[in-house]
Amino acid sequence: MTKLSEASFAAIKGEIHDGRLTVSGMREYLIGIFFYSGIVVGISFFAAHLNTIGWDTLSAKWHTIYYIEAVLFSLHLLLILLLWNNTFIQKLLSVGMVLFTYKAVLDSYLVILMFSKDRGMYDAYLPVVLIILLIGIIIHLTVLFKWINSLKQKNNKVGKSKGKKDSKFIILFPAIFLLTALTSTVIKNGLLGDYELGFGVFLVTVVSFGLLIAAVEFLIAMYCIFKYPSFLVRNFDK
Repeated sequence: MTKLSEASFAAIKGEIHDGRLTVSGMREYLIGIFFYSGIVVGISFFAAHLNTIGWDTLSAKWHTIYYIEAVLFSLHLLLILLLWNNTFIQKLLSVGMVLFTYKAVLDSYLVILMFSKDRGMYDAYLPVVLIILLIGIIIHLTVLFKWINSLKQKNNKVGKSKGKKDSKFIILFPAIFLLTALTSTVIKNGLLGDYELGFGVFLVTVVSFGLLIAAVEFLIAMYCIFKYPSFLVRNFDK
């Protein structure tokens, strides 16, 4: 990003000052992603206590994962509850947008892994999950590099697609919660028999890839907020 000038990020600057990435907008996103992660981790925690698995039979590694989850949820909640509006909080929120989006992606697959353990299929699904995560990282980096290249070429692709990006952002959370509810209902009630975990993997993958694509904008916004003083909001009415 060293070859890019401040003017290259004009579209992002508009979103930070007057659009979806204002301080209040970032806080609202963090609230939404907090509830999403709470749902998927809660469902996986429920699965960990099923008779087939049992919390006491889980390895120390899995216990540690859930303890880390508890700490991260506490930090996430604390960030949301920091209601002061200043440049320091704006920077914290921009970092939180990126980190907790990545966390939500990983949280999505806890449901699949726990239910696969419950059905004795963990060894079959773990490699699938790892491959999907690798593909997601590739997609995330590809979108990031393409966005940066478009800015370098000054072809205004970001500006031309602004309306579409807004609409996708608006429907992101309803779509995520709908897919989450559908996945949990199907898996918990065994509606698809032997195919339900595969169906769950598909839905979780759609959600996680959507989050990784959205994280590209959050990552660029965080970079700009730390890199360019003019991106810092001085008037915190929004």
